[in-house]
Formats: sequence, C-alpha cells, structure tokens
Amino acid sequence: MVRNFCYITPMQTRKENFLNKQKKVNDDIRDYFQLCIKSIDKDNLHMLRKVCMYVSMVYMLMFAIAFIVMPVFKIDVTFFLVIPLLAIYFFVNLHISKLKEEISTNATGLICGAFYFSMCIICVCMDVFGNRSLQMIWTPLAFIVFPMVYIDKMYKYGIEELIIILIYAPLGYFNKSIELFRLDLHILIAAYIIAMICAHIILEMRSKAGITLIELKKMSAIDKLTHVLNKGALLQKIDNYYLQKEAEAPSAMLIIDLDDFKQVNDNLGHNTGDLLLERVGTLLISSFRVYDIIGRYGGDEFVVLMPNMTDPAILQLRCRTLQMFLADVQLGNGQPFSVSIGAVIDKGYHASQDVFRIADDALYKSKIMGKNCVTTWMVEKESEVSIKPIIINIVENEDDPLAKLGDDSDEYLYKVVSDVDESIRTISQYRENIKAIVVNMAVEMESDGIILRYIKTREGFSNIPVLAIASTDEEARKAKKLGANKVQKSDLPPEKYRNTINKLISMEEI
Repeated sequence: MVRNFCYITPMQTRKENFLNKQKKVNDDIRDYFQLCIKSIDKDNLHMLRKVCMYVSMVYMLMFAIAFIVMPVFKIDVTFFLVIPLLAIYFFVNLHISKLKEEISTNATGLICGAFYFSMCIICVCMDVFGNRSLQMIWTPLAFIVFPMVYIDKMYKYGIEELIIILIYAPLGYFNKSIELFRLDLHILIAAYIIAMICAHIILEMRSKAGITLIELKKMSAIDKLTHVLNKGALLQKIDNYYLQKEAEAPSAMLIIDLDDFKQVNDNLGHNTGDLLLERVGTLLISSFRVYDIIGRYGGDEFVVLMPNMTDPAILQLRCRTLQMFLADVQLGNGQPFSVSIGAVIDKGYHASQDVFRIADDALYKSKIMGKNCVTTWMVEKESEVSIKPIIINIVENEDDPLAKLGDDSDEYLYKVVSDVDESIRTISQYRENIKAIVVNMAVEMESDGIILRYIKTREGFSNIPVLAIASTDEEARKAKKLGANKVQKSDLPPEKYRNTINKLISMEEI
C-alpha cells in the first residue's frame, strides 16, 4: 500500500506564522478603530491644537536653520502661505474648545484632514516655487510626520500622500530642472514608503495600547464575583444612556433584592453566599438582552435597565420567569431561595434618579408584601401636578362620596385613586409635592392595611400627614394602630374633612 506524506518545511511554518501575526495585527487595528473611535477623535483634535501651536513656534526657527545650512536659501512669498492657514485654524480650534457637545467622527476627520492636506500643499509650493534650484525639503518631512501626529486608517494615509505626489509631479516637472525633478521625485517616493511603514508600526502600537486599555477598563468595570457591572460602572452606564437617549424614549428599570440573604451568610457561611451571588449574576446575564444594562448595586441588590421596554405584561413575565429560575437554585439546606423585585416602566418623561427612586419604592412594596413578590409600575407623565400642591385621595371606587372631596378646591390638586397598587405608585411618583393623604379605610381593610404600613414605615413618606376615614369602630382602631395622624367618621360633611386636612398640613409645616 502506498502512503502519501505531506511534509511542512520550516520555511512554510515561518511563512504561516508571519501571515497569522500580520492578520492578528490587522484585526487589532480594525478593532481599535471600531472600539476606540471616540478616543481617537479626541486625540486627533488635541494633536491638531498642538501641531498648530508648534508649527507657529518652529516655523521661524526652521527658516533660520535653512539660512545657516544653505547659504543660497531665499525667502519666497509661498513661505507665508502657512500664516493664513494657522490663523484660520486658530479660530477653528477656539470654536471647538467652546463646544459643549462632542464633534462627530466625520467632522473631526474633515477638520483634521483638511489641515494636514493643506500643510502638505503649502510644503509642495515652497519646494517647487520657493527655491527652484534646490532639492525639496519640506514635503518629505511632512510625509513622514503626518502619520505620527494624525491617527487614521492606512489607506487614507496612502491616498492623501499619493494625491500630493500627483500634484507635485506636474508642478515640479515644469518648474524645475529635469535632474532636480527626478531627484525630488525619488526622495518623495522614498518618503512615501517610509511614511507608510511608520504609519503601520505606529498604528500597531496604538492599537495594542488602545485595546489593552479597553480590556483594563472592562475588568475594572466588572464585579469580580457576579460578572456583571460593579456599582460605579453601572451608574455611569445608566447616566450615559439617559444623556444620549432620544426624548421620550421608553425604558424599564428593575431593582432585584435577595430575600433573607443575611441569613444565608449567617447560617450557611459566606462561601455559600458568594456562590449564590455568582449564580444570580450568571442568571441575570442569561435572562436579559445583550444591550440591557445589568449591574450589582449593593451587597445583595442588583439593577437592570432595559431600553425600549414599554409593555408591563412582558416586564411582569420577565420578572416572574427570573424568580422561577432563581427558585431552582439549591443552597444545600433544603430551603427555597427567592428574590423580591421592584420594576418601573417610564416612557421617557423622567430623569434617571427619579426612575431609580420610584423603582426602589416599588421594591419596598414587594418587601413589605412578603417574600418572592414583584411590583411593576407604569410611571405616568406629569403635567399640571407641578402647578399646585397635591392631596392624594384614596377612595373605594368612583362612586365613593370622598371622590368629590376636592371638587371645590382651588388651593390643592386632589388626585383620586381607587387601587392599592396605583395609590402607592402615585405617592411614590409625586412625593415631593404631596401635602396630605386621605384614605378610605374600607380600601385598607381589604388590603390588610398595606397603604398605611407602607407610608408610615417608608423613609421619605412617614412625614406626610394621613387622614383616615372610617365607617366602623374596627376601621378606626385599625387606622390608629397603623399610624394615621387623624381618624374621622365617614358620615361627616366634606367641609369637615377639608378643615381637618388644612389643620394637618398647617401642623406639618410648623
């Protein structure tokens, strides 16, 4: 039987290694321009200011050196072309420095590219018309310096400098002797090749440094235990999203808190607690979208920002699914594991800190309702509420006589709500403008007093005066037990309630 063997020579191996290395370098350069484009734009604009400053300083020095080294050197009018260019870019740089918004990549490329191209054209004019009997000096220097001060892709370097060569060719041919023209062209082509080599080396070094810096930033932004964003990176990402998003772009924010996590650490040890946190982080990463912002806010508290989320039913389902997955986590003690979640959908009307605060209030409602609960709120648009101070009027239904309590009020805006969840969400959203809360205890009796328990135990709400309206002695006792500031019977005229509300507000203001 004949066997065919394929021999790989050392030369082939070296060739393959070389090609693989070059491919890796090219990939790094491509990734560098994709990942670091904002940093590149800032560096280019910074170097543009530096180059303008140093050119103006060194320009006269170069003339002095030229006079010393070349006795036949003469000053020509073309040597002064750089002055109007520097004057124009002085005002360009001044304008850019005053801008509050970042300049786009295309605008940055146009501004910087136009300057360096103009400088090269001026160098060509000086070399062709300034001293026709001398060998060119300025254009080869500009070719070599160009990739050192301006960051761009290789093909753009090549095209721009090739255009300069094509511009020089007819000018030099018709304005210099044939011997000098050939010598200049030879020097210019050599400078072009050297510039391309330098550009490749510099881009290779910059890409390595840039990608390494990105990796370091990623590592510093990731919580090492849970593999999601740490608190600092999380808040920065959320702030950046709210700064860059379009007006009224919807989003959802979730705050997830592990139930009884302290008991896990105390009873099962911190190693078990760490394993649990790591598992939660992994589940969060796999349960949400790639572009959702996921981070660890505190010890056992996580935050998720979901852009373009508008459907409360989908958000509720996502939260319940997450709870179901987390319930399967085994801690080794046979006890089920659970989390409480507060979720808010905002259609772009509120700042990030307001949405976070309301989501935190939603989480608190989940916690006081018991373990493994989800509270999902849709935050409404605020309109006339900022005009007047607000009184929240919690009634049993639309036919409740208390619903008309604020009909004759010009001083306060009465917001009438009849649902427990809506009541707490409204109190959370308008907490800054709320002067008092009126509660029909019939609603509280059905919900086991959750509204008053929430108000009187939640920091930030406990100072809001509450008037409880009771129709029975049992409701009155319940209201006092839950901390209502004042309890009145339900058969009083509206004027009595309004007088009591005014007294409560006056006492609170004192």
